[in-house]
Amino acid sequence: MAAETTWTLGTDQKVRVLTNLANTLNCCGRVVEAVELWDEALSEHPNFGMAMGNKGLALYWYARYAGTGQEQALLMRTSYSTLVAALRAGVEPHARAQMEDLVAHLRSRAGWDEVEVPLHPFQRGRSKQERRYRRWCVQHRAVLSSINDVELGAEALQDTLTLPSITVPVDEATALMPRPYAIFNQLKQEYASARYLVFDALCEKGDKLHFADKGVVLFDALDYRFYRSWIEKLKMAFLALHAIFDKIAYLVNEYWRVGLEPKRVSFASVWRSADRASSGLSAKFAASSNWPLRGLYWLSRDFHLKPVGEGSVDPEAKVLNEIRNHIAHKYLRVHDHFLYDAEGDRARNGDELGYAVSDQELEHHVMKLLKLARSGLIGLSCAVVHEEAEVKMRLGDEGIFPMVLPVLEDQFRL
Repeated sequence: MAAETTWTLGTDQKVRVLTNLANTLNCCGRVVEAVELWDEALSEHPNFGMAMGNKGLALYWYARYAGTGQEQALLMRTSYSTLVAALRAGVEPHARAQMEDLVAHLRSRAGWDEVEVPLHPFQRGRSKQERRYRRWCVQHRAVLSSINDVELGAEALQDTLTLPSITVPVDEATALMPRPYAIFNQLKQEYASARYLVFDALCEKGDKLHFADKGVVLFDALDYRFYRSWIEKLKMAFLALHAIFDKIAYLVNEYWRVGLEPKRVSFASVWRSADRASSGLSAKFAASSNWPLRGLYWLSRDFHLKPVGEGSVDPEAKVLNEIRNHIAHKYLRVHDHFLYDAEGDRARNGDELGYAVSDQELEHHVMKLLKLARSGLIGLSCAVVHEEAEVKMRLGDEGIFPMVLPVLEDQFRL
């Protein structure tokens, strides 16, 4: 009998696959996810020039959409240092000229080797738990700020992401805050709350049985299933994060005036023509040069569309959809990953009523949704930045009257 051959993906091949996937995501407008993949490749191979070089190019374009001067400066400085390191490490001949040109351009703008970009201090928190939470958010790239895409060592970063100034026709102006800002406020708050639920659940995971779980009479199904409040927190966070994407679609429908009826709006449908007879892209998007908006469209293709599987590009899309459906409408069974084969259960028994996952699978998918939601919110803000820049180029400064929106201070939240 011939000996079995075990194939493994070599480190160099893995780095190239990660780099090429990051390159593709970046071309689609999904720069946030691309940067993380380039960083993963560089953690395996710190001197891989093409990963560094492509990351440097992307950060320069990303800086154009950053909300503050500090964020722009930090992204551009990181772009410069990453490109210089890439050229030193060596890149493929076809890419060298573009990288050298951008390095020369950046040098003409500032002496980046001497430029200091201090991070504005943000309160780490008085309690040990809050400080732990702030560090966890930064380390997992869960802060709503472009700074978190290049800075993972800070003790705390603030969720500074907002929509830019929006131009509203005079005949539509009111004394109230324009609706896109109100929607975005809600999206940020829901994201922040779901993020904390995830953190709190993972902290509770290693603790003793929570007092809220004590005295709840249950029967033992002998299948090593979790009946714990931290599991329920992960489920609630999963549903809240999944819901953010359809709410992003509502804002897209409102801001870009797509014209879909509210009951027809979803993250999958908002890109399509309002004409039910047409299945093509809406004219609002078909010819758009808006790079971050294109990223939002391709992010929508990471989800499980109907009919089953149509258009989905993420191999885990079906699992995400099943988990959401079973949490919301049926029931999700979460088992200990050491003691129970949840994947085998799914293969044997299907998923008509109960859907089996391991605790590790649920944690993985919740963290994935957390990152995708952050990518979606940053992409949404960047897409509006792009759109408003085009509006101002068409209109000029004449006839535009500013309206100041005050920031809601923490102490004045109701």
